[in-house]
Amino acid sequence: MIKPKTIQFKLFLHYSLLIVCIILVFVSTFYIYISRILEDKASESLYQISNSVSSQLDSELKNMNSTSDKILFSKPLIELFFSDIFLLNNASITKQRQFNSILYSIIGTGRELFQINMFQLGGSFAGLGNYSSFTQFSPTAIQAIPWVQETVQGDGKKIITQPHPDSWRQSNKTVISLTRAFSAGFGQKVNSVIEIQQDYTVLLDIVNNALANPDLQKEQSNKIYIFNEKGQLIYPLTAAATDSNESNLEETALFYWQQLKSHGGNTSTFTVNNPATKSKDMLAYTSSSFSDWIVLSTVSEKELLQPVNTFRNTTLLLGLISILITLMISFLFSRTLTTPIKRIHKSIKNLSLSTLSPKAAFPIHSGFNELEHLNYAFLEMCLRLKESLDEAVSSRAHEIEAQMFALQAQMNPHFLYNTLANISIMAEESNQTAIVDVCDSLSNMLRYVSSEDAAPVYMEQELKHTLDYLNLMKLRYEDQLIFEINIPDTMLEIQIPKLVIQPLVENCTKYAFKSNPPWRIRITGSSYADRWELSISDNGEGFEPGVIEGLKEQFRTADLLKSMPSLKINGMGLMNIYIRLKLLYGDKMIFKLDNRFEGGAVITIGVKHSQ
Repeated sequence: MIKPKTIQFKLFLHYSLLIVCIILVFVSTFYIYISRILEDKASESLYQISNSVSSQLDSELKNMNSTSDKILFSKPLIELFFSDIFLLNNASITKQRQFNSILYSIIGTGRELFQINMFQLGGSFAGLGNYSSFTQFSPTAIQAIPWVQETVQGDGKKIITQPHPDSWRQSNKTVISLTRAFSAGFGQKVNSVIEIQQDYTVLLDIVNNALANPDLQKEQSNKIYIFNEKGQLIYPLTAAATDSNESNLEETALFYWQQLKSHGGNTSTFTVNNPATKSKDMLAYTSSSFSDWIVLSTVSEKELLQPVNTFRNTTLLLGLISILITLMISFLFSRTLTTPIKRIHKSIKNLSLSTLSPKAAFPIHSGFNELEHLNYAFLEMCLRLKESLDEAVSSRAHEIEAQMFALQAQMNPHFLYNTLANISIMAEESNQTAIVDVCDSLSNMLRYVSSEDAAPVYMEQELKHTLDYLNLMKLRYEDQLIFEINIPDTMLEIQIPKLVIQPLVENCTKYAFKSNPPWRIRITGSSYADRWELSISDNGEGFEPGVIEGLKEQFRTADLLKSMPSLKINGMGLMNIYIRLKLLYGDKMIFKLDNRFEGGAVITIGVKHSQ
């Protein structure tokens, strides 16, 4: 509950809070209102663009379709086409002229179409328009043209191709073709194709004129995508048309096509989150029943709302300036409160171990509840701090030693020595030397791990303990296990924490044995001028992806004076080994985890020498 005498109530509740609320309410209301208006306007604009482009494309395609119908229904033209018009003699030249004359009478001289081609599957070819030609092509070359087979299989139905280079001339000209298969007479098998070509620049002009709409905002970047019924892009053919790269164009086009298929219908407007551009896009599309093409118009909501966002940011900046002015006024007002605060500050500044015992409590008569409570809380804190410091200082000196014993205690198993001795005697009486060896090795290991001495041991002792363990594993796995210990004599007198090497070797037997034998374990020591290192490696499957980085992160964030992490290696904590090395050697410690190039894992421990 806020009381009238509090500083928060008198300063910020009267000034800052009021201004902040006014600014937030105004900006939020304006932003929501204008955003909705712009979104509605953009939605209508996108629909008009897609519908306009679709209508103009239909008009062009219908003109191409109508031209093909007129040509195929011209009996004189078809008779000439299937005559000896392609021979090289005077009669054929006359027929070629008649053919061109009839064709021009059908299509006119306006040159609205780029090219008209008629050819037989056997190779005879006649073309009129951008270039005129009566020639022969290889039937194999004609069959190799991608859209020819689809046209023949259509058996007279119109086929609208994707944009493609002119199939008959080596040029960079891109065209769109409307094709039909036909025959010399009704009911006969189709053996010829008519192709009506239109320059692809006609489509580009339609799109560019639609995007040049003066009603669009200057900052607004509308984009148009045109798909055929198979989801293939008709426009754009290159990423430059949408200010993106090729991979983004393919990803964006595929995403838009999936959205279109999920919505269905001839026309719709909706909003989606574009995973390729990581932005929210508004979409409107129109589907043509004639061509089955879908014209999609898009705009980024971020670009659409850019003017509103600019206004919002400007208003927020002005609001921030207003708040700063308010804080300055609050500061001037608060100067009347600084005297009691300075008294408390002076007491805190002079606080030390010798002055922890406070004098009798005294009121400061500030007139504010917070300052009164702060003063009494400070005096009580001094009393509690004095009492707790005495206990903390005395226990701090024993904390590291106690933790070392606690860490050691995690690893001290409790076994039955007498039972092992009895087993060994019984095995010896039965001449079971292998069992005797097992009991001896196990007894040595138990004696080593159960020792309550927390002091570091020589590496030679630790290696002997490890060798006992490996001998036990060797008895079990025989020739399937191969181990190698290569430690220079100069390293045997190095002191390390107890139970460091054997747990890491045990980890090798646990995880490396998941692969096919033989299993190889190597313990290698190296001594350098500035450090010594000891590596334990195996030929198993190695650490799984991400495990090494996860372990390193836990090593970096571990608090050596707090609770032990629960990360395990067969009951022996990896963090336990790391911390004990850290406690003994400090920042000179070396502890590395890695996967070997040839397979398997390797763990390296060591110590850097003092400079």
